[in-house]
Amino acid sequence: MKKNSKLYILKVALSYDKKIWRRIEILGEQDLDLLHEVIFEAFDRFDPHVYSFYLTAPGSKARNRFIHAEEYTHPAAIEDSLGFSQKKMHDASQTEISALGLKAKDKFEYLFDFGDEWLHEITVEKILDLFPKKDYPLISKTNGESPPQYPEYDEEDSSLYNETDVDTMRRENSMILDVFRSYLESRNLSEKTVNKHCSNVEFYINEFLLYEELLGPGDGVREVGSFLGDWFIRKAMWASVTSIKENITSLKHFYTFLSLLGEIEEHELAEMKKLIKESKADWIETLQKYDDPNVSMDDIW
Repeated sequence: MKKNSKLYILKVALSYDKKIWRRIEILGEQDLDLLHEVIFEAFDRFDPHVYSFYLTAPGSKARNRFIHAEEYTHPAAIEDSLGFSQKKMHDASQTEISALGLKAKDKFEYLFDFGDEWLHEITVEKILDLFPKKDYPLISKTNGESPPQYPEYDEEDSSLYNETDVDTMRRENSMILDVFRSYLESRNLSEKTVNKHCSNVEFYINEFLLYEELLGPGDGVREVGSFLGDWFIRKAMWASVTSIKENITSLKHFYTFLSLLGEIEEHELAEMKKLIKESKADWIETLQKYDDPNVSMDDIW
């Protein structure tokens, strides 16, 4: 423990139900990745996912607050950035709590799992100079029962959701992504561009296609409209005109690649490209309406 250590008392509440919260005590010299791990434990989660902490503007509720906020994310997401970052992101594992410049009563936000979007509000309750010597970080108080990580599925009904099946599919997806990366590299694309396309496709096949049912990458050629015209807009907090255009390009590359492998039919690829051409403007208009607080959700879809 450092000589001038400070203890941060944090209240971590679910944004959609602030009656469910956990009080966490963590030292200033401990990092944000460790804070993520203790929050993961505090809410009884079992399946790891990428996360980010956001220093959002006080009182802001607009979705684009995440685009403009300082972001501290999972180390593995720094290079990939999941296709949505036009800004510099910081490595949570290399960022001490004290480096954030927080004061008592300050608030910031934590997003776990970019697919299911578990959003939390973190309030700095106290910052102490004198405190007991304990094994920090620790969970000092809980309020409310932890919701199931995957509430859509009955844990006893393995026919609906089987962790082993999901893990198997993600391993298979990983192998496909490795070959896809090699395909992109053979086209003399820059490393940054290759990483961007792989990140977008990884999110599509590992988050969207596995969200409600287990769909393989080939099946996804018929789901692009549902993704870019609806799910991505509603579920991805980083959704923007730029990110929609980037995902369109990435998915075109990916399904051209699968067509060359014989994983999808040529007519399926042609139908997907036709859909994109005809629907792109509508998807962007839907996004802009969704982000407009003056537009009712009933007037969007």
